[in-house]
Amino acid sequence: MSGDVIIEAFTELAPHYERTVDWEVRELTGLGYREFIRHLAEAVPLGDDLSVLDVASGTAVSSVEIARRVGPASKVVGLDITPAMMRYGVENIRQADLGAQIAQVCGSAMEAPLADGSFDTVVCGLGTHHMDVPQLLSETKRVLKDGGHLVLADMGAPAHWRSWWGRIVMRTILTIFRLFWRSARAQAEADAFDSIRTAVEWRMVLRSNGFAQVEVTEWPARRFWYPCALIMQAVSKGLS
Repeated sequence: MSGDVIIEAFTELAPHYERTVDWEVRELTGLGYREFIRHLAEAVPLGDDLSVLDVASGTAVSSVEIARRVGPASKVVGLDITPAMMRYGVENIRQADLGAQIAQVCGSAMEAPLADGSFDTVVCGLGTHHMDVPQLLSETKRVLKDGGHLVLADMGAPAHWRSWWGRIVMRTILTIFRLFWRSARAQAEADAFDSIRTAVEWRMVLRSNGFAQVEVTEWPARRFWYPCALIMQAVSKGLS
């Protein structure tokens, strides 16, 4: 998936990202965007003097929620590839008065400009479907401390998307979507279709990439053809 397309898509979306994603997540799952992010943050393990990496931090709504959960003695680093999104994140961090606790780094999670073994927990909300997940998990393991935690939240594919007829229907829908909404966002979301995994597929990919204690929580979709919402939790077994 092209990083240039992602940057263009989210640069366009940045001014109204939170409003747009709130509508989308409500339509698909019945959960508001901030409620969805609260569920993500609540899955972050607590402890003393923690370091947390928030991948695809965007406008920093997730970074702020995580920072409030882990407390002022802990640090949160937001990593995002789109400068325009991060500029809105600066304002959200300022309004929350958490500038001393949250840092932001502009870069790709595929080649994170961060030191080995530097985080207790890595979090990613609503970003994995735009990424090469095995590469993301490899980088996640690299920057996590031994036994560190991974918490992911994203849309999940229903099982019937994997049937031959389900694939035909969804490909047809995506083709129409791209024809009518000619934008970088439409292209990015259409490109992401094959990266939307089922709960079963998430368990498999996490285990096969060196994670243990895998748990997947699922919120059902509002309609038969919609994706559901998933939260994945796992523990790194260390670098292999």
